[in-house]
Amino acid sequence: MFGAGCVMALFVRPIFGLYLYLAVFYLDPPSRWWSGGLPSVRWSLVAAAVTLLALFIHKGSGNRDRRWIESGIAKILVIYTAWMWIQWPWVVSPLQLEGTILYTKYTVLFYLMYRLIDTEEDFEQFCLAHVLGCAYLGWLIFLAPDAGRLENVGGPGIGNANTLGMHVATGLVMGGFLIFTLHGWKRWLIIGILPFIVNGLFQTETRGAFIGLFVGALATIYLKPKSIRKRFYALGVLGIVGALSFANEALVARLSTMQAAVDETAEWDNSALSRVETALGQWEMFLDYPFGVGHQGTAILSTRYIDAAWLDPAVNARSSHNTVMTILVDQGIPGIVLFLILTVLIVRMLRSLKSLDRAGLPFRQGIFRAMIGGVLCVIIGAGMFAQYFKAEVLIWSLTLLAILWRLSEGIRLEKNDNNERRPMAYSTARAPGA
Repeated sequence: MFGAGCVMALFVRPIFGLYLYLAVFYLDPPSRWWSGGLPSVRWSLVAAAVTLLALFIHKGSGNRDRRWIESGIAKILVIYTAWMWIQWPWVVSPLQLEGTILYTKYTVLFYLMYRLIDTEEDFEQFCLAHVLGCAYLGWLIFLAPDAGRLENVGGPGIGNANTLGMHVATGLVMGGFLIFTLHGWKRWLIIGILPFIVNGLFQTETRGAFIGLFVGALATIYLKPKSIRKRFYALGVLGIVGALSFANEALVARLSTMQAAVDETAEWDNSALSRVETALGQWEMFLDYPFGVGHQGTAILSTRYIDAAWLDPAVNARSSHNTVMTILVDQGIPGIVLFLILTVLIVRMLRSLKSLDRAGLPFRQGIFRAMIGGVLCVIIGAGMFAQYFKAEVLIWSLTLLAILWRLSEGIRLEKNDNNERRPMAYSTARAPGA
């Protein structure tokens, strides 16, 4: 399959290299039982290199009308990565180079996605591939032995239960909206695999993912096209009723502890208390290192700033459990400023896309707007309970938003032209009377 993907990328369309990269991400050969006889290869690196080569060979393929760096999201990503390189020589964390290389890879990934996803059909197919990948994770979760919370099921980057839960939650949001745009067997395929994704989400037993999903649902209520209002709420109610059948006692017990945040008589569990203590320690880290301590800095300095009672006894350290605090500690003031700018930019882009409905925004682009807005809110909402600023699905979602912004350019320019003409027409109409 890997060889076939390389051939199709080189000789058919470069975007097949992007699909190959997604397949490697989800299948992750090194962590699967069937990879024992395979050679030791950097599968994702090879897939990315083949895709770059294919893009060079097919010079006429992909978007070439606008440079990728013109996207505001791309600018922030590049500046953030550059700041990580600047930090590297003097930060405390010995893992800084690892994080810097990771974000450099993400910058290249943004470039590839932005160049190769050139149409609504490509956009839709990439999202479908993501949903299929989450369904595969759901299948692995379904087969996993019932031994408490799931760990080391998803593979690198999504191996722990919190990240895995957040990741499949994004697939659930995408799958729910693809029902409105796909037709025929593809739609029925989505309907058939969503239960595996829902079951996988419940089996991770992570509260953060459910809070993120709730925040994402609220965002989609605002961002959805009005033309799907009835179907949206009908499917939403059906989905909630169906999802409740997957809830287990362990998850219900964990979710019930969240009332401690608003109920003074409720008892906080150790997980919630440890997050509070960790955040207090991270604030002290930031005050001592306002320009950041480097990648995974919280874990490196945790023994100095966090009480030993809250450290993980297996490693004698405590990692960050909040995306904002992670950025504050790791990249300091420049990092948190860039994150705030990015957040404002995302909100403005989504609101601007929402305002295009009356200007004739195509139906699929309206669905994509609600879908990507919901996914980003899932990641940000869940990120209040874990660190997800380095999650790969976040980079995918940001890139898809930038691509959607490019796809809607014609409608936005037409709307701006109409707005500029109205005052001129009004002035001309009154001129004779004057």
